[in-house]
Amino acid sequence: MVSAYVPDPWLHYIGIFYYPSKNWALVLPTYAMVTVVTVFLFYIGLNFMATPPPTSLNSIYDENSKDIVCFDPALEEDDRPIEPYSDIGLDKINMLMFKEWKQ
Repeated sequence: MVSAYVPDPWLHYIGIFYYPSKNWALVLPTYAMVTVVTVFLFYIGLNFMATPPPTSLNSIYDENSKDIVCFDPALEEDDRPIEPYSDIGLDKINMLMFKEWKQ
């Protein structure tokens, strides 16, 4: 890169007679930037390929989804355990959100 900016007589005075063409001072950074952009676009493409479509059930349910656990109603209110963390079913969400449209 230095040989592109330093005049030829100065390089000859130092004793450097063989150096690459001055065009490489533009070509190498251009190749580097094109490589970075290509890798970036390739990475985005891989993420799009790995993402399930919006209609897939994999985007709703996963390995951490749990059904609501039923409790024994015979127990008194003080003896009942705290309800564990669970997902609300899609059918219940739709019923709560859209029940007024059904009427």
